[in-house]
Amino acid sequence: MTSDSALPHLTVRQLLEVPRFRLRLVAGQDGLDRPVRWAHSTELLDPGPYLHGHEIVLTVGASLRDAGACAAFAGSVKAGRASAIGYGVGDVTDAVPDELRGACDRVGLPLLEVPPEVPFLGFTEWFAERLASVGDERHEREETGRLLRMVRDGLASAEALRPRIDDAGLDPESLLVIAMDGPVEEELPGVLGLDDHAALLVTNDAHAWTEPAGVGSPGPLEHLPVSLAESLSALDTARRTGGVVHAADLATFQALLGRLDRDQLAPFTEQIARPLSEYDAAHGTRLVETLRTFLDMGGAVGATSRALFLHPNTLRHRMSRIESLTGRDPMRFEDRVALAIAVWAGR
Repeated sequence: MTSDSALPHLTVRQLLEVPRFRLRLVAGQDGLDRPVRWAHSTELLDPGPYLHGHEIVLTVGASLRDAGACAAFAGSVKAGRASAIGYGVGDVTDAVPDELRGACDRVGLPLLEVPPEVPFLGFTEWFAERLASVGDERHEREETGRLLRMVRDGLASAEALRPRIDDAGLDPESLLVIAMDGPVEEELPGVLGLDDHAALLVTNDAHAWTEPAGVGSPGPLEHLPVSLAESLSALDTARRTGGVVHAADLATFQALLGRLDRDQLAPFTEQIARPLSEYDAAHGTRLVETLRTFLDMGGAVGATSRALFLHPNTLRHRMSRIESLTGRDPMRFEDRVALAIAVWAGR
C-alpha cells in the first residue's frame, strides 16, 4: 500500500460527497475533517486491534444487539484510530440503531448510513483505484523532479521539459521555478516535480504557492537552469526566515549573511562583536552604537558625527578605540565589511 504521506488529503466530509456511495451522515458531525485512507469491513465487536488508523469501518451490525454492544463497538473503533463507521442498512436492520448513533456522538466519531444497494466491496475497490492513480501521479512527479535536477546541474537541456510545459499550457517565454517543501497535495498551475529535498513547480505564476517558498527569476525556457538554482537557494533562506523569498532578495548583503551558519559567523562574533560589547559594558562607552551608526551612514565621518551629536575628533577617537580592540580599521573598506558582518551577527 502507498504510504499515507503520498496520498492527497481525503476527509470524511469529502467521502460523503462521492456520488457512487450515496452516504448519509447520521451522527458524529464534529469528526468530518478526519482523514480517510482505506475501508475495513467487520462484524467483530472489538475490531480496534485489527485497524491501522484512518479507516472507515463498515458493518451491518450483526454484533450490535444492544446499547452496551454499540458503545463497545464505537469505543473500539475510536481506539483503533479509525475515522468513521459506515453502517449498511437493509441486512440486519432497516435503519441505523439509535444506540449506535448515541455512542458515536459521545465519542465524536462520524457515523454514515450506507444504502443497501452499495456493496462494501465497492469501497475497497474505490480506494484501491485511488491508490493506483496516486501512485502513477507520484511516479510522474518524481521523474519530473529528477529531470529538473539534471537540467539545473547541466546534465540535460531545458528543451527536454518542453513537452511537459506544452501539456500544462504554460508560456515558454516567461517561466520561473518555485521551490517548496513537499509533499504537495494541491493542484497547481504548472509542471510539478518532486525530489529528495523539495517540490519544484515550473510555472508562469510567481504567486502560485504561499510560504515558505523560494521563487526563481522569470525568463524563457533556456533560462530555466538559472531559475531552478535561484529557487532552491531562496528556499534555503525561506526555511530559516519564513515567508516567500524571491531571486532578487538573494543579491543583498543581508541575504548573503543569512546563508552563513553559526560556525561561519563565530569568528566575527568572537573577534569583533564580543570585545566591543564587553568594553562598553565595563566602561560605560557606546562603541557598538557608534560603529552601527557609522556603518549606517556609509562610513561618512561628518554624517555620523551629526547623527550622534559628536565632534568629529571625538568620533575619530572612538574609531581608533574600535581598531585597537578588534584589529580592524573602520576607515578601510575591507575592514569595514568585517565590522558590518560582526554587527549583523551580534544582533
